[in-house]
Amino acid sequence: MSQFTLLSSPIQIGNRTLKNKLMTTSMSPGHGYVSDDGKPTQRMLNYLEERAAGQTALICQTVAFFYRKPGTGHPLPFAYNDSHIDDLKKMAEVVQKYEGLLIGQPWAVHDWKPTNEEEEKPWGPSETVILKGMRPFTPMTKEHIEMFKHQMVQCSLILQKAGWDGVEVMAGVGGIINRFISPATNNRTDEYGGSLENRCRLAVEVIEAIREACGPDFLILVRWSPVEYVKAIQEGHGIEESMKVAPILEKAGIDLHNLAVGWHESSVPLTTKDVADGHWSWISEKIKTVTTKPVATGYRETNPYVMEEILKQKKADMIAGLRYSIADPEFPKKIMEDRPEDINKCICCCRCLDDVVSQGKPLEYCGVNPRLGPELDTPVQKTKKRKQVMVVGSGPAGLSAAVTASKRGHDVTIYERGPRIGGCLVMSAIFSPSYERLKKYYQTYLEKHPEIKVKLNTTVTPELVYQVQPDVVIVAVGGHPISINVPGSDGRNVVQSHDFLEMLNGKPPKKPGIVNKFMWNAGSVFLKFFYTPDLARKFMSISHWPLGKRIAVIGGGLPGCELGKEMMHHNRELEIFEERKKIGWDVGGSERFHITSAFKKSPHVKLHTLSKVKEITDKGVKAVDSEGKEVFTEADTVAVTLGFEPNLDLATALKEKVEEVHVIGDCKSPARMADATKAGYLAGVAL
Repeated sequence: MSQFTLLSSPIQIGNRTLKNKLMTTSMSPGHGYVSDDGKPTQRMLNYLEERAAGQTALICQTVAFFYRKPGTGHPLPFAYNDSHIDDLKKMAEVVQKYEGLLIGQPWAVHDWKPTNEEEEKPWGPSETVILKGMRPFTPMTKEHIEMFKHQMVQCSLILQKAGWDGVEVMAGVGGIINRFISPATNNRTDEYGGSLENRCRLAVEVIEAIREACGPDFLILVRWSPVEYVKAIQEGHGIEESMKVAPILEKAGIDLHNLAVGWHESSVPLTTKDVADGHWSWISEKIKTVTTKPVATGYRETNPYVMEEILKQKKADMIAGLRYSIADPEFPKKIMEDRPEDINKCICCCRCLDDVVSQGKPLEYCGVNPRLGPELDTPVQKTKKRKQVMVVGSGPAGLSAAVTASKRGHDVTIYERGPRIGGCLVMSAIFSPSYERLKKYYQTYLEKHPEIKVKLNTTVTPELVYQVQPDVVIVAVGGHPISINVPGSDGRNVVQSHDFLEMLNGKPPKKPGIVNKFMWNAGSVFLKFFYTPDLARKFMSISHWPLGKRIAVIGGGLPGCELGKEMMHHNRELEIFEERKKIGWDVGGSERFHITSAFKKSPHVKLHTLSKVKEITDKGVKAVDSEGKEVFTEADTVAVTLGFEPNLDLATALKEKVEEVHVIGDCKSPARMADATKAGYLAGVAL
């Protein structure tokens, strides 16, 4: 019997039957997927087809319902006149040939333009903005409202002519329609403001007009935010007010509630890895008590077991999400085949959101899936010449390279100096438990593919390479930790992030002091055989070794922030020193605000920016602050978390000994996990 009987079973939406209960939310993957003149490229078609072939029941795709000038934000598939039908048909065909449904969402978040000649800019019921610095919104007149409705209907008709299965009305995340619904931004005194019914009027009129134009068989979904987490004119909607909104939307003629959470402007963490899987299902559970149409829950849905439990508890009727599908296009197929262990789960690193939403870049990087962007253009092809490949290092880069090279038909052996695969994942999973997912995925893959050989506890030297005589060496040994060169930096109270990884690998770092040396050696012996990230977290909660009660963290970038965030959970007193202006300067945009805000709000954390450490003593740290004043911070432990620098020692030694050497990951260019995963893939396909 399947573990996922509910998730993998059909569901009726409107007059259509979906083959399972998994759908994707709409997206704008950006340049490379869509041309500047609004045409989907082969890359877009390949992206859609991968996910349709992976048995996604329903795919939502953002489209432009008005003319957008080239260079205006993310390019979107045009869907506002008959000249776009042929290109839109191509998108529908690649999804529907796998019995999936394709739904178009007219992009109506902030920006809009009534006519082709006008400027694209933010519109809404009023000028009100949520965040300081945002461009003021232009209030829509009744004439503008009629033009907006006409464009939405026209777009829906174009999608219908192109064979798409339905349309999704964007009425959430702080979009134009949402701003009319919300008391936070709607202070109008006409029929589109005031009472709840009036504030919902635009949404209702759009839905009713689409239904009248497209008929009963064309699906209409509504994407809306029952809990808004914003305040301006007054508080935005909470769940109680939204339980009155849901029946209004249903009466207008929708077929499915696709629930979002918050607005783009919300300051509450919504999608980061600190939010538990399924957390937001309490919202859909409440909305379901007042609805007759199916309800989809979304945001932080990446665990199939949690998804199944949500359906079992009747908290939702469908699971909506995007990152689970970006990470593994075959997620639904593996669920339907009862193979959850084979799913390459999203690790919630938020790289996709940081690139696409925060920085306006195309969707090219994912922490676990390298086949995005240009890599979608060409499938992995079998090699004509089989090579013996030595992969040195089993972090994300090395594992990605090994798997890709093996898929191409090469003879691959992974060499790992530690007792377990994972590289940086071994330690990163302490601070980010979701990262353990990637390590487990590769462990399962290697168990099922014994043709990829693994040699643990093996340090690769030029002599070993000469002995093995591989055709290719892929060096993925990780970066060198950046040390601090000040008096006292070699003291017994000083630890580096790499010290922990060495201990976990059973290789105790050299430390002064008899007791200190004993503890590091004992810890190395124990953890070599019994380590788990959960065990490490539990140990830190009950022990003040090797991280004492008072910790001075030198380096306020990503490593320092991750350490600081974890230590906050274990009642430590923290002082973080950073020479740059900002703590978290290299942390992704999705998490930076929330991490630094938590630091600033905590009475147990003190931040020192523009501060340079001058000396470390057995009592603490001496530094010079932004005003040139010397400050002294008492600390039991000084943690050096300055990140990594290239580590080219082995690669340099091999250059003249092996004909083909590839250097990838942090040992070449320290960056984020997605960069390492991509680099490994590229090395694998290059062989």
